[in-house]
Amino acid sequence: MILNFFSNRYKRIGLLMGLLTAGAATLFYCEQKDDEPILCINEVCGYNFSIASDEEGNYSDYIEICNLSDEDIYTDYYLSDSKKDLKKIKLETPIAPREHRVIWLSGDEAPFNIDKNGETVYLSTEGGRVVDAVAVPLLPYNVSFSREKDGTGDFETLTGTPGETNDEALFVETEHINEPEFSIDDGFYEEGTKLKLSAGLFDNVYYTDDGSEPTENSKKYRAPITLSDASSKDNIYANEIMYPIYEAPNYKIDKANVIKAIAVNKITGKKSSVVSHVYFVGFENKPHYKDVEIMSLVTDPGNLFDHDRGIYTLGKKYDEYKKLGGFENLPDDEIPPSFVDENGEEVHRLEYTNSSYMGREWERPATMTMFDKDRKISDKKDIGIRIAGESTRFVFQKSLNLFVRDVYSDEGSFSCGFYDGEKKMRLRKGDGRIVFQEAFLHSVLDNVGIANNASRPCVLFLNGEYWGIYTLREQYDEEYFANHMGITPEDLYVVKNNVAEFGGEIAEGDHHRSIEELVYYDLTDPKQYSLVESSINIDNMIDYFCALLFFNDEDIDPDHNQLLYKEKGGKWNWAAYDLDVTCSDPTFDTISYYRDKGENMFLPGCMYEREGFKEQFKEEMNRLLENELSYDNLHEQLMEYDHIYRKQNIETIRRFENPDYSEADYEKDLSELDDFLKERGAYISEYLEEDFVLY
Repeated sequence: MILNFFSNRYKRIGLLMGLLTAGAATLFYCEQKDDEPILCINEVCGYNFSIASDEEGNYSDYIEICNLSDEDIYTDYYLSDSKKDLKKIKLETPIAPREHRVIWLSGDEAPFNIDKNGETVYLSTEGGRVVDAVAVPLLPYNVSFSREKDGTGDFETLTGTPGETNDEALFVETEHINEPEFSIDDGFYEEGTKLKLSAGLFDNVYYTDDGSEPTENSKKYRAPITLSDASSKDNIYANEIMYPIYEAPNYKIDKANVIKAIAVNKITGKKSSVVSHVYFVGFENKPHYKDVEIMSLVTDPGNLFDHDRGIYTLGKKYDEYKKLGGFENLPDDEIPPSFVDENGEEVHRLEYTNSSYMGREWERPATMTMFDKDRKISDKKDIGIRIAGESTRFVFQKSLNLFVRDVYSDEGSFSCGFYDGEKKMRLRKGDGRIVFQEAFLHSVLDNVGIANNASRPCVLFLNGEYWGIYTLREQYDEEYFANHMGITPEDLYVVKNNVAEFGGEIAEGDHHRSIEELVYYDLTDPKQYSLVESSINIDNMIDYFCALLFFNDEDIDPDHNQLLYKEKGGKWNWAAYDLDVTCSDPTFDTISYYRDKGENMFLPGCMYEREGFKEQFKEEMNRLLENELSYDNLHEQLMEYDHIYRKQNIETIRRFENPDYSEADYEKDLSELDDFLKERGAYISEYLEEDFVLY
């Protein structure tokens, strides 16, 4: 603790006591003379996961200093973590009056970082006089050690406010008592099941049953809680306006009981961390959940719908749109979806919601509980969630990325994932009326032998409310390629949309060179063809484009929705990526469509001059059409998905799009997809023959 006191000669800010080093305590004075401006350490963070990033986008340790005076500071001051070497960082001058300056301790070039286990930070003059110091304790992630009031007062564990006043910072409890205990685990139960909560002898337990965070103002636990089917309760979160044209369901959606509890010591007032459990009651009478995986995500409702920090709402970003367009005084139903600004640029409303924000600052903690098809818990842990994707950010049912990190849990990976060591998965919203279509297509590609994101549908309950069917999907990351391809991270090259994701500039240059060789080399020349063949997996390229052509993938071009990978020294391979805009029109000439996008798009066409290539391409397409892409095979796979997910598909469309969507509507939509699979082969064979003749 820093105590402030004054003498006639000195302003002594910071009599620091209790500096702990290896069990020893140190006492020293931090002095500032009367005739110099008051400069102090105002905030320190040694575990910045997502508070703020520096100019390079790094989430680094930081120290904030504050000039409390009304004049510029031109004299030299230094920061350090060592009393023996006080001049590790020289502060640039001038330091403006009342300035809150952040010093980022970024990268390998930083003279020091804040030890996560705690250490002392010093502010000193050119002459080596320490004018301020703070003993930073061990802190959780995203918690700063800051003055309660700028430049004065005790240091406390607060939310970080780098570069801003501490007046709006919130206290963060870092010392917790034991959590309350629940008598039954998450799961599926019958009506009338009793839930008991217990805690320490001198602790009270408070709880909520609507997903909100419990406080001392919540219900006080006094007797066992009788669990019932929560579906009869009014909708809460489904009524949140997540987009101006969103219409909340006009019926009570299915719900689970989310019980969140906290223990509070009667004597000290110390609190436990919040514990949440989810209970599905009466679901034995809901056969449409049979044989489907169910995921529950529980988070502070403010993480989703708060105006400033909510990731699933219009929020402050929408205020920006209204201000830009001059719509601040218009009723919401009169605000246009777009306008032309003073520069003649069209501004679209869909880009101005909180869900459009990206990066760590917009990742929120949540508790995930996953139930397998037998309704047993397959995974439960604290994770991070973010809004995911591009266009899905602006629809009602939004895709989510799920992260396992040490800042949330000691467990290193998902246990409900697709392979050991998986740390990131995506809950992907289905596009179109057949919401399991993309998962179905990925299973087809798996049979073809093309790298793809393994996918399986699951039902999501968000803070206890039914949020529809999603596709749980693995992600292309280092673990994916190590697990599936045996490529170690140091040898991995991945280029997505012509930009390297792994391998840096070397991978990017290798990729560009390989594609240019394929497009521009004379492939009738054995030497030039040999170079292409040594850098590109020709067989993989043929299978990849056969699949794209058959599925009529119209949402792709050389810089969009394409991903290639290789092991250093090996050949480039294509992997499937985003098959959401597919299977729409069996008569569509996808080959001509690709050729219109430029010579870098329909790459097999660049190889027609190679003797025997057309025959190779045609034979492989015919082989696939008779086997993996035959209607008999595809229809059988589609019906397997339909059998399991039909009811959930219908409920999802009702929930987010049309409450009157019926099974007859679904039958019509499913038939359109099935007809596409039946008719497509004949058309694509015809278009391929025509292309051979033209080129």
